[in-house]
Amino acid sequence: MVEDRPEAATPHGTLWSASAHDWAEIQERTIHPAWLAVLTELAPSREQPLLDLGCGAGGFARLAARRGVRVSGLDTAARLVDIARTRIPAGDFRIGDMEHIPFPTAEFSAVTAFNSLHFARDPARVVEEAIRVTRPGGHIAITAWGPLADCDALAYFLDLGGLLPAMPHRVAPSPDLTEPAAVRGLLSQAGLTVAPERAIECRWGYPDLETALRGLLSTGPAAAAIAHAGLARVTETITGSIAPYRRSDGSYLLHNACFTIIASVT
Repeated sequence: MVEDRPEAATPHGTLWSASAHDWAEIQERTIHPAWLAVLTELAPSREQPLLDLGCGAGGFARLAARRGVRVSGLDTAARLVDIARTRIPAGDFRIGDMEHIPFPTAEFSAVTAFNSLHFARDPARVVEEAIRVTRPGGHIAITAWGPLADCDALAYFLDLGGLLPAMPHRVAPSPDLTEPAAVRGLLSQAGLTVAPERAIECRWGYPDLETALRGLLSTGPAAAAIAHAGLARVTETITGSIAPYRRSDGSYLLHNACFTIIASVT
């Protein structure tokens, strides 16, 4: 039996809640092609239960719910979960930690995670928990940006990282989950049957600088950078990061790659 955990804010969740509406309106949709690819690959039947880990504002869950899937979601950001609950009233969206999923064993036919696994303190623990809540014969789908060398957003990620406070030293190095081989290894070591990864292009498009900054400043790492270095410095840095991708009409277009790996639970 899984202990019901209280809906308490976490530091990580607070960061992602800081600009929740900008995230939901602008930045969340940058992963939409991957949502479609995963939903097509999983092909869940109507009323089949699906859990999205790191569900954010519920964009993927809403897409799945429109196809008749019974959706649930888990995220640490209370304000993003509030948006998900508003978007999909019939869904079951909870605030909590992916390493301690507050749902019963074998509850879901599929578990998905879009750009959330790499935020976990212990990704292997998240995979263990995902397996626990997935029914035999079900699937776990992991999606991540990368390899980052194939992403125009690399400068944004690197420049933003330079404005973050120093991270505490880890005893054991974490796998680079922007590399498909690392994700495949993590899933294989957990005893899953892993399918080949699928590469997907996900463009980041913004009509103007104001919209681009609203989107790019809405992420959790951006909120952490703002708290550490100040809004003015972060805004100036990000403006420079995306300057090469400004088009003649003032819009911005960044070509980015992500990959999806789907594993089967026996």
